[in-house]
Amino acid sequence: MRVLLVFILSLGFLAAAAPAHPRLFLPPDAVAPLKQRNAADPLAKQLDACAISQADACLTERKVRYEIADGKRLLPESRRAVRCVLLCAYAWRMTGEARYFERCVGELDAACAFKDWHPSHFLDVAEMATAVAIGYDWLYPKLSPDQRQRYEAALITNGLAAVADRKDNWWQGATNNWSQVCSGGMMLAADAVCDVDPDLAKSTLAHCRHLTHSCERFYQPEGAYPEGPAYWHFGTTYHVLAMALMERDEPLKLDPIWKMTGNFLLHATGPSGMPFNYADANPGQAECSPAQTWLAARTGDPLAITAVRALLTRRYGGSAKHPPNDRFLPLTLLWLPAAAPAAATALHASFQGEQSLAFFRSDWSANALWLGIKGGTPAASHGHMDCGSFVLDWAGSRWFHDLGSDDYNLPAYFGNKRFSYFRLQNLSHNTLVIGGKLQTPKAKPCPLTPIQTAGSIASTTIDLTDAYRGQCGQASRKVEFNSQPPQLTLTDHVLAPVGALRWQAIVDAKVTLAGAVATLEKDGHRLILTCASPTWYGKSPPPPRRAQRKSPILTNKSFPSKRHPPRT
Repeated sequence: MRVLLVFILSLGFLAAAAPAHPRLFLPPDAVAPLKQRNAADPLAKQLDACAISQADACLTERKVRYEIADGKRLLPESRRAVRCVLLCAYAWRMTGEARYFERCVGELDAACAFKDWHPSHFLDVAEMATAVAIGYDWLYPKLSPDQRQRYEAALITNGLAAVADRKDNWWQGATNNWSQVCSGGMMLAADAVCDVDPDLAKSTLAHCRHLTHSCERFYQPEGAYPEGPAYWHFGTTYHVLAMALMERDEPLKLDPIWKMTGNFLLHATGPSGMPFNYADANPGQAECSPAQTWLAARTGDPLAITAVRALLTRRYGGSAKHPPNDRFLPLTLLWLPAAAPAAATALHASFQGEQSLAFFRSDWSANALWLGIKGGTPAASHGHMDCGSFVLDWAGSRWFHDLGSDDYNLPAYFGNKRFSYFRLQNLSHNTLVIGGKLQTPKAKPCPLTPIQTAGSIASTTIDLTDAYRGQCGQASRKVEFNSQPPQLTLTDHVLAPVGALRWQAIVDAKVTLAGAVATLEKDGHRLILTCASPTWYGKSPPPPRRAQRKSPILTNKSFPSKRHPPRT
């Protein structure tokens, strides 16, 4: 068993001289081997060509500017800076062409001329600091003394000193993705200027290393991330940046949880290429990130290696019509693991934790039947009232959907009005509604049983009782998934419900209703649902607060209180 030893650095180590610049992730002696790898590995060659092409696009794009378009966040500009700096700095180091160097300098000059990096929303500071730290470090040998001093001053004044000046830095404890992003960004800034202001850098590095270690609890006990796959990429990427920085200076042994979380991401993505977008995530194709490539390479897990290379091939390969415009693409490429022999993969997996989840599939083909379902709690960071909700893929498409988040700028979206918004309620998720009421906002995490198998049938049961506190005596949802032939049965047991009980699901297929049978048709395929209740009915949901694709809601007819609701 592999054991975690993320070292909280000793005072002696913190006082040790830092390596010369460039020292963040791509030291000078790593450039030639990277070029050789890019030439020899077809996938790396494709990613390199895409990175250079995107750097070319940056040459004619505007520079970053101090613009808070939504009145709350500089974040889009900070991310623009990360993208431009990483792409152009990478292109310059790979090609030596001055145009990439000059464009990167222009971006750094613009960012470092800002009055601040908007510390009232500290994610903005963290991502801007990441851009400036990497740009300053990677371009350091060719920068003039004046340029170095200006970039150092900005990293210290707008970055490190901004932490001390804020009294509301709630993220400095291990709370959610903010902790990982802010800690990772500040670590990069501190490391970049540790030979300029060693005292400030030393205290920042010590705190952020400890915070990074504490954030590992987000993935416990089995690798699932409570904020969903989308925030997995955001938080884990910055967590990985911090671990990669630590690994430069001292051996890093990874806890088994890092292999488990790679397994979670693998199972959480359906054959359609879409992940289970629970929490505040929107529907779409699975993302690629340097967190995936770094973890796959460091754990050596053949499943993770094969999965991430297949994903990158699908998203960036020759047949990809619109490759992602990923600000971290150079780092994804830098840490790309070499191809590994294929390994056998389990069809089903469950993950305990604050947001417990289970995943089932009939096989690993693109046309497989796949189900993702969750227990959990609305009280988790970015949580929705989606206890018991599920999404389903079949024949290469998603048939049952999660509508995703709403506009973060809606009044008190992260406050006391959060569950007044339709998309965050159980009324908009593929779960139960009892008496027209909402799930319990602060429900205890709803657990699920470990997956049991009997022949071709795998099953789990979610205890939903606390999510419906005061609405029934007991509630559970059982999944029985038959791989051959592909078939799914959901059985809901509700004891003494207070009011009518409704089973509902979000679909975008053509629906034909005939009593207890609902026929869904999409892309030339047909899906049949049967219900123990007398009939189904369909309606359209209210429009979202922001423009998104509308989907019809398929529900079974409300019926008088019963002990055992419908089976499908």
